[in-house]
Formats: sequence, C-alpha cells, structure tokens
Amino acid sequence: MIRGFIAASLDGYIADPQGSVTFLAPYEDEPAGYDSFIATVGTLVMGRRTFEACCDFADWPYLGKRTLVVSSTAPASLPPETEVWSLGVPALISHLRTRAEQDVWVVGGGQLQRAFLDAEALDRLDLFVVPVLLGTGIPLFPSSDHRQSLVLADLTRHGQLAHMVFERPA
Repeated sequence: MIRGFIAASLDGYIADPQGSVTFLAPYEDEPAGYDSFIATVGTLVMGRRTFEACCDFADWPYLGKRTLVVSSTAPASLPPETEVWSLGVPALISHLRTRAEQDVWVVGGGQLQRAFLDAEALDRLDLFVVPVLLGTGIPLFPSSDHRQSLVLADLTRHGQLAHMVFERPA
C-alpha cells in the first residue's frame, strides 16, 4: 500500500514560507499513532527538499528503512539504505507496486504527494489538521489540472489534532 501521512495547518499549509514546520512543535506530544504507522512502513519516498530537511536532524530518523529520494541530481552523501530515484514518478510507482514488501510512505512534500495523487497511486492519506492559521506558506497540495475524489474512511481526534483518513475509491 502506498500511503501519505502528513500534517497541515487549518488553512492548508505544511510549512511557513521559509519551509519551517515549527508551528507543529506544540503538538509533538499528541498521541497521533506515528509509532504504529512507521512500524508498517518498509520503504520511504521523498523529494529532494524533504530529504535535505531530514538531513538537518541530529540523527537520520529512518534507520532500517529503505529510502528513495526523487531527484534529478544525487546529494553529496546518502544515509544507509538510501538511494536516488531519477526515472520519474510513473516508473517509481510501478517499481514500488512490484517490489515493496511492506507499506510505502510518501514522506512530506505536497508536490510529490500531489504527483502520486494525480497518478491515482496514493492508496491512503492520513491527514492531521493542526489548529493553527499560518496565513501563507507551502501549500499541502500544489495546484493541478487533475481532479480526483477520495473517500473519507475515518475521522478521529488526537488531542488538538483532527485526523482524517482518505482512501482511493474502490
């Protein structure tokens, strides 16, 4: 299963205009199910900007997980089990569908998640809405000419977070 698992502000932004996600800090301790989610994931897919943001952490947060960085250029160094994918999203989707033994997480980056949605390849999207209005920033999903409907499969509350689960229609 190819999944998204992402948080956004109430007005639909995943980061401020500079790419910072500090608005999420007050909600880090909300019991949102991340540990049980990441236990199901065997492969992570992320864009170059998300990869670079993850490299700023003190330690690589995805040890033991295969990571594919979608980019046309290779970063200077890569953590263990990490490789660059430059063959495009359609080929990546085909690769993931035939090779992934566990769930695949399209990590962060609204642009990459939008590409998977446009290809109708995101099977499930866990969206956490944070009660903050940023006013401007990096949108959850950039504009697209492709319209797609999803099915609301679940809606729960984790403290101050609204957790919506969307799935592709059967």
